[in-house]
Amino acid sequence: MVEVPSSIKNQELVAKRRRQIIEASSKLFFEKGFDRTTMREISKASGLTMGSLYDYVRSKDDILVLVYKDVVERFRRSLGENPEEAWEAGPEGLEGMLRRSLHQMYKLSKAVQLLYRESWSKRKNVHLQMREIDRRYIENFTHLLIKGQQKGWLRVKHPRVTADLIMLVLSLPALREWSLFSVEPEAVIDTVVDFVMKGLSARPLSE
Repeated sequence: MVEVPSSIKNQELVAKRRRQIIEASSKLFFEKGFDRTTMREISKASGLTMGSLYDYVRSKDDILVLVYKDVVERFRRSLGENPEEAWEAGPEGLEGMLRRSLHQMYKLSKAVQLLYRESWSKRKNVHLQMREIDRRYIENFTHLLIKGQQKGWLRVKHPRVTADLIMLVLSLPALREWSLFSVEPEAVIDTVVDFVMKGLSARPLSE
């Protein structure tokens, strides 16, 4: 995973302070935009002095990377403590993972919208770091798809492309929020899960 350096050696303290920074900056970035938000505003909103803030991050670009890592980590956790074990359950395990991921997407919709809006434009260094984080996540999901195919309960033409396609579909609640605001979340989740499961030709292990 891409690491953002810190001058503080106590990792528990780093995690605690960065949580404050992520929560404060995410709100500011979404409300004001990345470019119009200042480090001084982030310092004040996170309850840290300017000097202390720079102990944990070097720049706003670092903060944007931390926000992205946080979103990816939350999605990773939504797959379960051990995705490999969930995969052993066949289609039921996959369906559970999809539902948890979609529920998480609703919780993180503002952060996901922020990242799509800000991170893939003119900040080349940030873009490269996020690509690396994304690549590793997609690789893990691709591995799970290949495993399901080997066990005979999935039919996938191209696992790598399919992993990207699933991630795009799972982003629907955030990226199409303006269109889906009048639809109950559970209806959206049921529809997306049904769409993905049928697209993968997922079928019970007993067949």
